[in-house]
Amino acid sequence: MGDKKSKPPKKTQDEKSEVTVKRCPECFVNLPLDAKRCFSCHTRVGGVDKHGKARRAVNWVSYIICILSWTIFFVYIKWAFKL
Repeated sequence: MGDKKSKPPKKTQDEKSEVTVKRCPECFVNLPLDAKRCFSCHTRVGGVDKHGKARRAVNWVSYIICILSWTIFFVYIKWAFKL
């Protein structure tokens, strides 16, 4: 009556493909796993995903500057138009 669907066996740590290098997300140059910057295009790189491609590092300074700029703009508008 109830046929059980067989699940594929989970891969152990040894069976998973280990990544030995990471690739720059911009120029696709192979980099060592501990690299923080690409030596070819000088892009900051983060950790590596399961396919070996490096993640782009988040530029937090730009986000903070953007939020501060918008805040100052809204405060100025409120002050200038007495809202």
